[in-house]
Amino acid sequence: MVNAWKVIAITFIILFVLETSLLAWTVVSTIGNMDNENICIYDICESSSIFTYDAYTYDSDSKLCRCYLDSKIIKEERII
Repeated sequence: MVNAWKVIAITFIILFVLETSLLAWTVVSTIGNMDNENICIYDICESSSIFTYDAYTYDSDSKLCRCYLDSKIIKEERII
């Protein structure tokens, strides 16, 4: 049991590296999704002079942007 602290120290170092990697991946992924959602809001579903969309949805899994007017899909576009 003299070297038990070394095993505990290595375990905590590994857990710290994994936790930091997961946090960094989550932040990068969230920023990318926010950029695509902004594209959906401002570039695809932007209000035109003819009509104004009531709502929009952005599905980050399929990267699909949908614009709604009176609960009907008026415009649908995939963001690449």
